[in-house]
Amino acid sequence: MMPRAKLEQAQSRLLAAGLSLFARHGTERVNSNTIARAARLGIGTFYSHFADKHALLHEIQLRTLAALRQARLAAIRDGSADSIDSADPADQVRRAVEAAVHFAEQHPEAYRVTFGREKAGAAKHGPVVSESSRPTAQALRQLQNEGRLPADLDVDLAARAYLSMEIGMLLWWLEDPSRASKAGLADTLARLHPAAAVG
Repeated sequence: MMPRAKLEQAQSRLLAAGLSLFARHGTERVNSNTIARAARLGIGTFYSHFADKHALLHEIQLRTLAALRQARLAAIRDGSADSIDSADPADQVRRAVEAAVHFAEQHPEAYRVTFGREKAGAAKHGPVVSESSRPTAQALRQLQNEGRLPADLDVDLAARAYLSMEIGMLLWWLEDPSRASKAGLADTLARLHPAAAVG
């Protein structure tokens, strides 16, 4: 049996090769053999880690989402002297948005493969991985309960709408980062967040 360190190294190589190939060619034009060759591993090693290319794509997407979520939380925590719950909502939003923009800039392939065209193509091969709008909706609901947002605002819909817009804007920006400055993009997204309406 292969030592654990070698198994983890093989999986990391497959994930890196798959990400690069999916980003350049799309899922449909890449197969398990191509990924194994790019990782300089045998096809048997590929199948000892992943059932097929869609399982590998799913793992890439899960890891990307976890890393993005962690980046947002770390940015919010860094800006909170006390607790996250007592921090200014507008400041939390700005920090979370800036973290998302920075993450997309640092990991453009992973962001595009997770949220772009590969997400749509993956739907027929199992559950689609996507960022949850629940944390945003919960934060908006808390602001609503405090009387800081209109009572008639559908917070679930507002959270979904914002998240869809943020993802779309980041994908648009990643196609050509000269379209907008990083700071300008983050500022615009923060101003368009539903929590920005808090007075």
